[in-house]
Order: sequence, then structure tokens, then C-alpha cells
Amino acid sequence: MDLNLDKYKYKYQVRVRNFEVDSLGIVHNAIYLEYCETARFEYIRELGFKFLPGSVIDDGIRIMVKRNEINYYHPARIDELIDVYTRISYIKNSSYCFEHVLINPETNIVYCDNKSIQVNLNLNNNRPERIADKYRKLIIDFEGKNIEIINT
Repeated sequence: MDLNLDKYKYKYQVRVRNFEVDSLGIVHNAIYLEYCETARFEYIRELGFKFLPGSVIDDGIRIMVKRNEINYYHPARIDELIDVYTRISYIKNSSYCFEHVLINPETNIVYCDNKSIQVNLNLNNNRPERIADKYRKLIIDFEGKNIEIINT
């Protein structure tokens, strides 16, 4: 995972709430994935898209998670702030990869990092299909030189 935060064009901040901690007083491991999912949602909204029912983005794009990979480094505790740095590191024909780094902005402790592969699915048959050029352009323009374009 690339911890060069200069490559991350988007940051979402969350504060740990009491119902997100387990019996040990630390954030339950599944909650970190929720933080990443929320950051991805807000990232897409930042690009100007709106979400509709059925996991459809306003112009008919349906993006689904294909794979999540997470590495845990340090536990977060109740009431701590977490900055969720979010970027798309590469884009392919029908998929792309979100990367997240979750850091405490007050202590610089890294809680975890996450890679999430997202796939664009056809609305009629749920099979992978090319990401629309409009969407690709918005991602590439937003990420700038920090995104790898993989033509496969």
C-alpha cells in the first residue's frame, strides 16, 4: 500500500462512535470496511454523481465490490478521529481499485489500509462491462498523474 498521502486527492473524516467498538473497547474489525465504503460513496459524490436505488449511479452505472483486502496495524478507540484517505490507484476496462489509508489526524497513527476492487456491471445481465467514458474521464481528471490506466 502506498502511504504517500500526497497521492490521495480525497479525505473523509469520521469519529468513532460508541456502538462501533467491541467488548475490548476497540473498533470492531468489520467497521473499518464500513468507513472505507462510506469514503468511497462520498468520493463518487465528490465527482458529481448521485446514487439511486439498486446500487445504480445516476447515469446507469452499477458498481459492485469484487474484492476487499485490509491490513490492520493499530486499534482505534471510542471518540478518536479517523481520516480516511481515498484514491483510485488504477482503472481497467470494467474495473478499478480504490485504496484507503485510515489515520488518526492528531497522532498520525495508521489504523489500517484497504484495497477494494470495484467492477462495473451491466444493468440487464449483471455481467462486467466497460466503464463509460464519461465516468472514466472524471476519475482520470480527478486523480491526475497518480492513476495508472491499464488497458486490458
